[in-house]
Amino acid sequence: MMKKLLHIGQMILMALVVIGLYAFTNHRNKGREVVGMVIEFTPNENVYTNINAVNKLLIQKMGAPLKLPKEKVALSTIEAWLKEDPMLLNANVYMTVDGTLRALLTQRTPVARVVSDSVFYLDKQGNPMPLSEFHSARVPLVTGKLSKKSLEDSHKIVAYAAQDDFLIKNMVGIHVPSPGHYVLQSRMDDFDIVLGDSQDLEEKINKLKAFYNKAQKDQSLQQYSLVDLRFKNQVVATKKQ
Repeated sequence: MMKKLLHIGQMILMALVVIGLYAFTNHRNKGREVVGMVIEFTPNENVYTNINAVNKLLIQKMGAPLKLPKEKVALSTIEAWLKEDPMLLNANVYMTVDGTLRALLTQRTPVARVVSDSVFYLDKQGNPMPLSEFHSARVPLVTGKLSKKSLEDSHKIVAYAAQDDFLIKNMVGIHVPSPGHYVLQSRMDDFDIVLGDSQDLEEKINKLKAFYNKAQKDQSLQQYSLVDLRFKNQVVATKKQ
């Protein structure tokens, strides 16, 4: 019986030692200061902002963050600060065991440039995005009588075009002459494509491709200034004067 009690006592003592060591280590770990910060862009793209710009934002927000004890660093707050950068889509901040802060940043992707009273991008999610001082994106232009609805429709058209090799090669912009009316601008001079509304895009673009291929084969493409895709099962083409 005595031997059994001694064994139990030893186990309790060992458990207390382990708990004590863990508490001591945890206390020391929390008391350590942040030793540095590593910023990375995923997936390895930082064309619209850069590490210096991000660091400048953090210095404005945090003052001297690297002198803070680890336990006082609120990772969610740092993530929120980073997301204030208009060029960033997402920020994931975490801390390594040695006290290094790591920030994985994902940039927004512009898909169109809007030119109206102001100039800005539409990003991949369809949201306004400011121009970057570091890089200019080669994306289709959106011009004309713009509204929230026309920007939503233009984003829909641009997103469709981004998946179509023919449009990627030939479309350079979208003009909005009136609400709900969209004209695609091609790389050819004086050649516009009347799309009408933003519905039935696949059907309309298939008609455009059929017309384009036939006109190329006939070597008559340069004769046309406008192709109208609004009518069911037909293409109305206007020749240059």
